[in-house]
Amino acid sequence: MALPIQYDTLQGDTTVRQIAGRWNVPRWLVRRVLDSAIFPDRQTPRNRSALTEPVKAQINSMIVRGMGPKEIWTELMNVHDISVSLGSLQRQTAGRLPATRRR
Repeated sequence: MALPIQYDTLQGDTTVRQIAGRWNVPRWLVRRVLDSAIFPDRQTPRNRSALTEPVKAQINSMIVRGMGPKEIWTELMNVHDISVSLGSLQRQTAGRLPATRRR
């Protein structure tokens, strides 16, 4: 089932929520399939939202609210259907989180 879902996302403008509804699978499974190391054509760009300026602004507002990288990632994925890597969020939040959040 993974390959058909991956090929389905290559069409472009579908969200994780739409794909999950179309294939009748949970959103976390769609994200796992899209983030898997096996992808149909390595030359085809993946349909992941990069850290564009609007996304960065959204992340910055979450940082101000005191959210950590994992909380931000969860909200972006579940609420806003924006797929970004946890590593890029960690880089974005490095040194900007309140002292109580750092471990």
